Amino acid sequence: MISGSEMVALNMFIVVAEKLSFRAAAASLGISASAISQQIGALERRLGLRLFNRTTRSVSLTDDGRSLYLQTAPLLENLTETLTHAQARSGAVQGKVRLHAFRSAAEMFLDRKIPGFLAAFPDVHLDVTTHDAPVELVTGGYDLSLRLGEVLDPGLVAVPVGGRLHQIVVAAPSYLENHAVIHQPDDLRQHNCIGWRWPGTVTPEPWQFMENEQLKTIPVKGNLVVDDRERQYQAAIAGTGIAQVTAERVHEYLKSGALQPILSAWDMEFDGYYLCWTAGRAMSPAMRALIDWLRQT
Repeated sequence: MISGSEMVALNMFIVVAEKLSFRAAAASLGISASAISQQIGALERRLGLRLFNRTTRSVSLTDDGRSLYLQTAPLLENLTETLTHAQARSGAVQGKVRLHAFRSAAEMFLDRKIPGFLAAFPDVHLDVTTHDAPVELVTGGYDLSLRLGEVLDPGLVAVPVGGRLHQIVVAAPSYLENHAVIHQPDDLRQHNCIGWRWPGTVTPEPWQFMENEQLKTIPVKGNLVVDDRERQYQAAIAGTGIAQVTAERVHEYLKSGALQPILSAWDMEFDGYYLCWTAGRAMSPAMRALIDWLRQT
């Protein structure tokens, strides 16, 4: 019979083999790289085999390590799925769920829904990462991702959360009082427009409008570009310039008058948020409970 310590070491071996990095494996497992190195060393001594070629810059599998990985990875994956299904049959809702979410989605959904979820399922541990760059779920170690419909990847199962969203153009009263009146989207060329770009990119996203049921792109310009939507609309509130934002996210500022909508005849609808997970993966009761909870209105 395989011992518990050997099972732990094998699991660590598989994670290192897949990531080819002791540091990345340690981050994924939530332990130190030195602890993994010690476990792998003990496993190598137990087997009488060298499993990895290690240098200060790289880690690679030896032939023996590759053979062990190919034999053990499917077995442990099947064991994990078997235990997951058994837990599902027991009805126990517990364990860890790692969730990635766009910052706007976290603000609109997670902030108000997570407290109630954790109160209802106190044995579930949520680990939430928020940033606006789409992530690769498997390599990132995420169970779920809450993202906009425009960045859904092939191979993901996606279910909608909330309805469609509305894209509008806004500015602060202080800006509008001191600049030329805006009648149509082309007038924006003469104004200071606050740009937004996807994190990790350098080019701001173009501004788009619907005109006679046709999509029209306006090449706006300005002296501020950000990669965070909140920074964009906060700059607009301060009177820096004009912003194109999600109406649902700035509802309170529109209600208070801190922002005023302009070009309302050209407002657009677009796909809202989706909860995504990798197709074909086993779903734990905790994952299912979180999905159901976030989809509630």
